[in-house]
Amino acid sequence: MNINKVWTLFFSPTGTSRKIVDAIAASITGVQRFSVDLTYQGTENIKPFQADELVVIGVPVYAGRVAPLAVQRLKGIKGRNTPVVLVVLYGNREYEDALVELRDIAIAASLLPVGAAAFVGEHSFSNQQMPTAQGRPDHADLVSAASFGRDIVNKIDKVHDLNSLSGLHVPGNIPYKESMGSIPVTPKVDPTVCTLCGLCVSSCPGGAIVIDENLVMDVNKCIF
Repeated sequence: MNINKVWTLFFSPTGTSRKIVDAIAASITGVQRFSVDLTYQGTENIKPFQADELVVIGVPVYAGRVAPLAVQRLKGIKGRNTPVVLVVLYGNREYEDALVELRDIAIAASLLPVGAAAFVGEHSFSNQQMPTAQGRPDHADLVSAASFGRDIVNKIDKVHDLNSLSGLHVPGNIPYKESMGSIPVTPKVDPTVCTLCGLCVSSCPGGAIVIDENLVMDVNKCIF
């Protein structure tokens, strides 16, 4: 079966998920490539994906589950028995039920999972005092992602009917582990340095920051 387009969809507040799905897609030559950044937008205007297209979805893991905001952003996608590659990025701890949850989201959207992978990405809480998977994904990770992408295309090329690839098994449990929920904390603001430029407002995936006379953060929307 031939693939005519490759789509990358990613929710990637720190950029790690995007790096991996971009590496996967870039390894697939001879086709048009398109991307949809779900970090800051919904999926209301995305047309259904077709059966001769390949979708690569990348999301971060939050406490063993798909990031809750990513789940919301993925609700608007639809396919037509479209092959999909599932990718989760986890902070070097464990991805637990994230892959199986992402698989179920894809199936509910009429996408057909044909491959899945978990990659390590630098933990969003990593810092100089406690580095966690610092610099990941690194060059070796991106090389591995590209090889994975080529393997997926070879797999699809060998079949005439995509349904023969249905029933992809991925690690994880059903029911999924309980979600961690929101973290009741927001970043600190230093009013002696803040110029109210608004850059943080446009950079916040959850829309948790507004400017009044000062910066105001909504603890219920902040994903830290």
